[in-house]
Amino acid sequence: MGPFLLGTTAADVQSITGQRRVETHFYRLSEGRDGSPADKMLCLYPELAHPAELPPARAAFITGYLVHLAWDEIWAWDIFVPFYRDGEQWPARANSRTREFAVHHNALRIWLDRTAYAVLRDDAEVPGLLRETVSDHWLPFVADWALTQWRDWLVEQLEDPSLIQTAKVFAERLHVPVARLEAIVEEMTAGTHATVPGIEAALASYRAAALTESLQTVLRYWGIERRLERMLATEMAGSAT
Repeated sequence: MGPFLLGTTAADVQSITGQRRVETHFYRLSEGRDGSPADKMLCLYPELAHPAELPPARAAFITGYLVHLAWDEIWAWDIFVPFYRDGEQWPARANSRTREFAVHHNALRIWLDRTAYAVLRDDAEVPGLLRETVSDHWLPFVADWALTQWRDWLVEQLEDPSLIQTAKVFAERLHVPVARLEAIVEEMTAGTHATVPGIEAALASYRAAALTESLQTVLRYWGIERRLERMLATEMAGSAT
């Protein structure tokens, strides 16, 4: 479980390594929706493509990583693009438009991040599971030291909520005061934030779609999908006779 949990967050290690997003997430918004990032990653790094041949901890980690890619790509196309990048409610002027939708988009991410942390804090085992997880050349495109640093950063924040830095990191990237992000987050928490019409329903649809796709990603990765298809075909053939 520890390697799997680390894998579900590890694509964002780019904040430590300085890599381009495409190098860790395997898609570009500028190229349109052109296939599964998980499939692209496994094509680029075929050594990761056969989980049964990997050490169990590494296979669990890669499984988690692929789940992250599924959720991330659906977020990009179902939430970020229609409601933020292409949303009609933002200012018309290019610079103002980009800043406004970026601020509100990241405030939403902070709010969701805190919701997730609240759930995770109820599971006292998670920090320990992560702390015991040690990468041993698990990713051919990310060094072990970076994954270790990323893991320790996560554990510190899970163990002490006062150390959570999501708002600070986003504010620094956007060059805006943390208070500006916090004000929007407070409105979201109170249920009074209505700057993005339709976002609540879209978030519910996103969760359902991302959960379905991430489960299908796991089934495909482990070859379970093909085995289920064969079993179903055998059952149907038996019923027909």
